[in-house]
Amino acid sequence: MPLEIILPKPSLGHNCVPKCNLGSRHKNFRRKEVAMINIAANSAIDLLAKLKAIEINVPPRKKGRNTEHCERWSICRFLATYAETNLIQYPMRVEKREKPDFLISLPSTRIGIEVTEAVPPDWAWANARRENFIGSNLIFLQSFQPGGPRMSKMEVDNIASGANRGDGWVGDAPEKEWAEAMAYFSLQKADKFLKSEYERFDVNWLLIYDNWPLPAVEYLTGADYFLQWLGTLDTPLPFDSLFVECADSILHFKVPSYAPQPIRDLWKNV
Repeated sequence: MPLEIILPKPSLGHNCVPKCNLGSRHKNFRRKEVAMINIAANSAIDLLAKLKAIEINVPPRKKGRNTEHCERWSICRFLATYAETNLIQYPMRVEKREKPDFLISLPSTRIGIEVTEAVPPDWAWANARRENFIGSNLIFLQSFQPGGPRMSKMEVDNIASGANRGDGWVGDAPEKEWAEAMAYFSLQKADKFLKSEYERFDVNWLLIYDNWPLPAVEYLTGADYFLQWLGTLDTPLPFDSLFVECADSILHFKVPSYAPQPIRDLWKNV
């Protein structure tokens, strides 16, 4: 049977605003302004060298983390991963902007990239509140309905304190929930892209940072479900390609197929 992904009805107004919850490297982080990403490169070697010089650390939530930190993390890892593929030609330039978040100028085309994070807002809230509970070193994974109703403060605190151990998953439930989450955030961004003052370019991409809390997801199985859903849409999404940044790879979706690309982490030992 085809996967049926049940999503909230448009206009997607569910107070579900993605919040950055990256598994960040933030040692010795000091509060300071986020460096803007504006890079010009004549070759892949040039691009990789300039990317490696950029600090992509993401601070804790209560120490100044903001959207710009998350966008910088995602776009730098994205560019490093695809620097030596046919998606990027040289000379090239990438600029930080708004609506969409980035513009990549290549010799023959201009690509607009919108970046978003797939994370339940209540999970992000619970992680931010963990330090309020003495001895709370464990926080158990929870199953969330993408776009579902918000939790109360008491419910969130039960997660943050480790009191709520969650219901668990059976079979391929994690992969189906993952696909449902990616579908929700894709639709959310598509809705905004079509109804607001987003500028259109020759090519338009959506980059999703996957921070959905799930246990041991088989990403290729989840990707199969997500691709299946993309193929059932009566009206295709307004993006030429979708990219989902997972734990170790970026999944590139372009109906009717997808391709995983191992993440090139230039900052791993920095």
